[in-house]
Amino acid sequence: MRIKPLIILCVTFLLPSAGFCQGNYKIIPDPPYSKYTLLSPTAITTKGWLRQFLEYQKTGLTGHIEDAGYPFNTGMWTAEINNGNNEIYWWPYEQSGYFVDGCLKAGYLLRDTMLINKARKQVNYVLNKNNADGRLGPQDLKGRWNKWPYTGFLRSFMTEYTVNHDPRIVDAMLKHYSTYKGEEFADELDLCNAEEMCWLYGVSGNKKMLDMAETAYATFKSDHKYRDRDGRDINFASDMVPNYHGVVYIEIVKIPAILYSYTGKKEYLNEALHGISQMEKYDMLASGVPSSTEHLNGISETAGHETCNLSTIPYTYGYMLQITGNALWADKIEKAVFNAGIGAITKDFRSEQYFSAPNQFIATMTSNHLGYNDTRMAFLPGHDTECCTGNVNRFMPYYIDLMWLATKDDGIAATLFGPGEIEAKVGKDKKAVKITETTKYPFEEKIDFTISTDGEVKFPFQLRIPAWCYSPSISINGNHLIDMIRSGEFYTINRTFKNGDKIELSLPMHVQLTNWPHDGVTIERGPIVYSYPIAAKVDTVHDYKKSTTAFPGTEYQPNGAWNYVLLAKNAGDVQVIKNNYKGYPWSSSVAPVILKVPAERLANWKLHPGKDSKGEQILQTSAFPEKRDSLGKKEYIDLVPYGSTFLRVTVFPKGN
Repeated sequence: MRIKPLIILCVTFLLPSAGFCQGNYKIIPDPPYSKYTLLSPTAITTKGWLRQFLEYQKTGLTGHIEDAGYPFNTGMWTAEINNGNNEIYWWPYEQSGYFVDGCLKAGYLLRDTMLINKARKQVNYVLNKNNADGRLGPQDLKGRWNKWPYTGFLRSFMTEYTVNHDPRIVDAMLKHYSTYKGEEFADELDLCNAEEMCWLYGVSGNKKMLDMAETAYATFKSDHKYRDRDGRDINFASDMVPNYHGVVYIEIVKIPAILYSYTGKKEYLNEALHGISQMEKYDMLASGVPSSTEHLNGISETAGHETCNLSTIPYTYGYMLQITGNALWADKIEKAVFNAGIGAITKDFRSEQYFSAPNQFIATMTSNHLGYNDTRMAFLPGHDTECCTGNVNRFMPYYIDLMWLATKDDGIAATLFGPGEIEAKVGKDKKAVKITETTKYPFEEKIDFTISTDGEVKFPFQLRIPAWCYSPSISINGNHLIDMIRSGEFYTINRTFKNGDKIELSLPMHVQLTNWPHDGVTIERGPIVYSYPIAAKVDTVHDYKKSTTAFPGTEYQPNGAWNYVLLAKNAGDVQVIKNNYKGYPWSSSVAPVILKVPAERLANWKLHPGKDSKGEQILQTSAFPEKRDSLGKKEYIDLVPYGSTFLRVTVFPKGN
């Protein structure tokens, strides 16, 4: 089979009509101390449920973000969005910058002209505006952290350059950042611009950018005033219990790791690793995302997470995967995306929660038990604060972008799994190869890879072996490998491949019971966490300005029993039922895998009676009762993948 060179694919679909030539910049930066490098999104072809997810994004919020209301119904980065007093604050640009980044990536992954043009309208306007001072975007944004919006928005510039190699993008970004001093990016969220500065150093070799990034981080660490939010502090090197704003913490903690990848200074990497370790120790929930409502908030059966972090976790952990080469980061990305991510949206991608949680027994316009606005657990196209509506468009494009990584020795690593293809140039001679991945992962255990190439090509092909898999196996053209294949690591196949070679990776999924505080327990199988799907009464929200006929808000109230304790003591008490299914596997009406478990109901576990912001009586998700009064009737209940549920019990009280 003849493989088209990758560059032809990019030019055919994506080259702007105004011609240009690549300058003396690298196409993709190759940080010297990173183990892996991202590929262009146009090298990836999605198939199966992954493609369907992106199609739902296209017909849902990503393709019609203006239906989510302000600020997405404005010109976004092509306009000056003021607050009515002719003052232009930074947050509408943060929120819309998130969207542009996700929309552009989704468009390139789908090869969809509508999504690409929707995002590139924003990119090209900013690129071509030519502000007199050389800075990009709206001028003189008000408020603390007024340089933070560049971080999210300019990720779309980085994507656009990776795809189209337009040197004007690098020129413009270099000119923009050169108008500042590194110290000007020391204040908390502003520091995240160090990501772009390091990227610019990687593609241009301009040492000033790296120096600015290091200066910004050193200044950030030097004075508490740069790390102060509500009297809280961040110190990644300390053993303090993290209590900072979740999005901010997760965005910033990757910065020292990025600095390490360009400088080799191990203390940077150690700070990032320790900061993440502390966050996971004190805040990581069963869903794969830390408690973050809005601040990091500890582990309990009622804790939840902000939807922004459904994107920040895979993005930050994606950097950690590329930099360290540790396969465990990929395990964590899959868990976050398959569970917390998909579990916080309607499956048609037309609405999302601002706050979601492993345990959510009710999700209405008044039921939010996690603080701030009453409505934040309802499924709405747009919320009172708009950051999550922009950010939700990014988590799946981030996942797909990280599925395949380039190795330092001219090979390819299959890092995250799902149906699709990669086209790349590999080996010493940079020969074109296509690898097709056929699988129903994460519901099935077998992943097939087929090599397509002209003639023969020698290159290393790395396969991630998840830590949760105890008995992995690999076969090549039907021949079973007898090598030691270690869980939690990458296995490298280094051979001369021929057209049509087939590699089969088998990842048996075992049921695991995991303990949680307050005598709680969850059940997992492979990368999926399983939940009890609570039958619900579903109502359309009519009296909310961001709920429309095409993009309605919805409320979910429990309409059946949910107050179960689990009687399963070990994996042997859980029956795995695999269904023959067709169609979209995350649909609430389809469960490719069901876990049947023994349980009994509690007489005294009921919705929590509370009051909303108006002082009116409401019902909310409740904690475990201190005394567990069983109704004494054993029954078997079906658990389904977390991501396919709306209302759910994920962390159960243990039965006697």
